Amino acid sequence: MVVRALDKKRLLLGVCGGIAAYKAAYLVRALMREGADVSVVMTAAATRFVSPLTFATLSGKPCLTDDDLFRPDASVSHVEAGRRADLILLAPATANTIAKIAHGFADNVLSAAVMASTCPVLLVPSMHVGMWTNPFVQHNLAALSSGRYRVMPPDHGELASGDQGPGRFPEVSCIVQEAARCCGKQDLSGRVVVITAGPTAEPLDAVRVLTNPSSGRMGLALAKAAWRRGAVVRMVLGPVPAPESSLPFETIRVGTAQQMLDATRTALDGAHVLIMAAAVADEHPVGVVERKLHKDELPDHLALEPTPDILMSLRSELSDKVVLAFAAETEDLRSSGAAKMIRKGADLLFANPVGEGRGFGAAHNEGVLLGPGNMVEEAPRQLKEDLAEWLLDHVVKRLSGNPEE
Repeated sequence: MVVRALDKKRLLLGVCGGIAAYKAAYLVRALMREGADVSVVMTAAATRFVSPLTFATLSGKPCLTDDDLFRPDASVSHVEAGRRADLILLAPATANTIAKIAHGFADNVLSAAVMASTCPVLLVPSMHVGMWTNPFVQHNLAALSSGRYRVMPPDHGELASGDQGPGRFPEVSCIVQEAARCCGKQDLSGRVVVITAGPTAEPLDAVRVLTNPSSGRMGLALAKAAWRRGAVVRMVLGPVPAPESSLPFETIRVGTAQQMLDATRTALDGAHVLIMAAAVADEHPVGVVERKLHKDELPDHLALEPTPDILMSLRSELSDKVVLAFAAETEDLRSSGAAKMIRKGADLLFANPVGEGRGFGAAHNEGVLLGPGNMVEEAPRQLKEDLAEWLLDHVVKRLSGNPEE
C-alpha cells in the first residue's frame, strides 16, 4: 500500500482573480495525485482568467461560482462546500480576497464558504510586489496567521509585470507539501527532529573519494514525513543530488563523516529526536592530497584510519532525546542490530538487509525494528516513504512516554 500525503482528504480549492489562476489547474492534478478529493470554487474575477469548465473537467466535479450562490433552486452551496472540507486552500489568494476573509466579509461564494467553515484554511498569496508589501495587505495577513488560518509566503522572482520581488505563485509541489502538513496528524508538533541522510565522501585527493551508493531517499522520506506531522526538522545531508529549493525545512549539506558529526552536534541544540539514517563511512584515507594525483602516482595500497563514530561521539549529549539508528546488514539482522543498538545507546534501531532492490540506492526497504524489552517488529518490503511513516509512529510512542512493550 502506498501512503499518499493527502489520501482521502477533502480539499476545497478557492481560485481568485490573478494571473496565477492558470497555475491552479496544475495544482488540482497534483493534489489529486496525492489522493485528495478536490472541489473548486472560483471568484468572478478568476473566471476572467480561466474557465470554470477547466476545473470541472480536471476535478471531475462541478466548479462553484457566484451563480451557484444566488441560484434559487440550488442547495446552500457555500455552506455545504465549507462543511465537507478537511482543508480550504486559497491559491492564488489575491489582496482583495485576503481583505474579505480578514474582515469577515461573505459577499461571494468563496468568502461565504470560508466564513461557513470550521476546517483549517491555507492561503497562498500571489500578487504584484507593490501590493504584497502594502501595509494594509500585511496587516490583513497578520490577522490570518494564527488559529485555523495559515499563510504560505509567495516566492521571490520575476512577476507578470516584469518586476522582480516577492509575489510569485509558489511551486505547485511546495503548495502540495504545505497542504499535506495542514492535513497531517501533527503528533510531532512542537518537537525538533534532527535527521542525518545520504552517504559521506572521504577524499583521497582533490577529485577522488571513498563513498557508498546511498541515495539519501530513506532519510529524505523521514524528514518530509516528520515535517508533515508538525516537527521542526533539521536535516544533515551528505553528498547526494536533492531538490533543495522544494525542501520545506532546514538542510545542512556536508561531505565527510567529521563534517556530519560537527553539523549534527550543532543541530541537536534543543532537539527532541535524532534519527541516524545516513550511511556514514567507517574509514577514510590517511594523508589526503590537496591536488589531483596522476594515475602513476596512485598508491598500490591505500592506508585507512577510522572516521569518528557519530553516535558514540554524541552519546553523552543524547540522554534526553529519542534516538532511532539504522543498521544496513547482509546477514543476521537481529543479533547484529541488537548488539549495535546497545553499543551505541539507541532507543530504537532499524536493521535492514541490502541488495536485491532493497536498502542503498533503492526505492524499497524492509527489515526489523528493535527496541527495549526485546521488542522486535517486522517491516515487510515497502516503499521507503511508507516505511518512514511507520517508523515515526514508533518514535512518537517513545516521545509520548508509551515505549514499546
